[in-house]
Amino acid sequence: MAKTLSFAYESPLEVKVGDDETTFTLICKNEDRVVDLTGSKSIIAKIGNRSGYLRGQLISLDNSAGLHEGKINLTFEKSTLDNFPPGFYNLEIWVIDSNGTSIYPSGNPLSFTVTSNLESGSGTTITTVAFDDFVKAMSKAASTIAKGDKGDTGPQGKQGEPGPTGPQGAKGDTGPKGDKGDIGTVDNDGLTTAPAFVDLQTQVNNSAVGTNLLLKTYNQFSITGVNAINQGQAMYGLSRRLEAGTTVTLSFDAVSTTPESFIIQTDGYDGGSWMACINDTVGTTKKHYVATIKLDNYSSLGVYLHLDNIPWTTTITFSNMKLELGSHATDWCPNPTEILTQADYAKIKAAIVSLGGHL
Repeated sequence: MAKTLSFAYESPLEVKVGDDETTFTLICKNEDRVVDLTGSKSIIAKIGNRSGYLRGQLISLDNSAGLHEGKINLTFEKSTLDNFPPGFYNLEIWVIDSNGTSIYPSGNPLSFTVTSNLESGSGTTITTVAFDDFVKAMSKAASTIAKGDKGDTGPQGKQGEPGPTGPQGAKGDTGPKGDKGDIGTVDNDGLTTAPAFVDLQTQVNNSAVGTNLLLKTYNQFSITGVNAINQGQAMYGLSRRLEAGTTVTLSFDAVSTTPESFIIQTDGYDGGSWMACINDTVGTTKKHYVATIKLDNYSSLGVYLHLDNIPWTTTITFSNMKLELGSHATDWCPNPTEILTQADYAKIKAAIVSLGGHL
């Protein structure tokens, strides 16, 4: 049975570091029907991120209002948020009753955001960019740094009177080598205004273009039909919230055990936007799909799959899925947060300092 976990309509979707009064309201459903949780022995919120499991927090059952409708109120303890740096986190709800343990959702965990407060940092920040792109820009910038001025050419001597041709004399000694000019210097202002760095800044300002906004797409996603019952299931979560009116492009590969149809949906706070133009029949040969859509409301949860009357014997497998800003589809790549490591950051910092810059 497909279990789902979603935010209630009035619930916030993000919380600031140190805020222990913001409450998430969550709804547990089974086969799209709310679950009566009044008989639960305990309810635990399990929290993790892309590196794995972090910790669990008990949900208070003292206030049972809403439990019969599958509603859960989750208020983070201060100690929890103090230990969570700003970023994206995953959430599961574990319900323990007399029948055993039920985990919501059945598919990908629900995503939420921890944002920084004014005390979380200070000073100028540097935007994360792909390490390879940064190295190329650094190399290009180094080539633009001016070298020392070349010394002036001395005056040409007066030409002597031609004399009779005599025997060839011995080769004279090689004269001393002239002094090398001073190496040019560059300060931080000069470094940041170099053409290559201006190009890099432009790339940073537009870094979301071509970036995969979905998480964990390096794993294939498969779903099996359930006869004549239409069903939807979460596929991949978003790494950032997308505002209403945003134009995005979704691309992916799909292959099915038997020819059947499907629809992809971006799931948002108010029901999401149907990408009906992807409504197609997929066969047993892998096929590449691309669709561009303008979101009709903001989307913060991820991408969902909707199956139409798929036999239980049919399995559709999706791979190389990418959601990006704009109307142009580019080759698949993982989300930048799944690429850049602490070692990469250390190399970037060392490169900036070695060229006279600072963070």
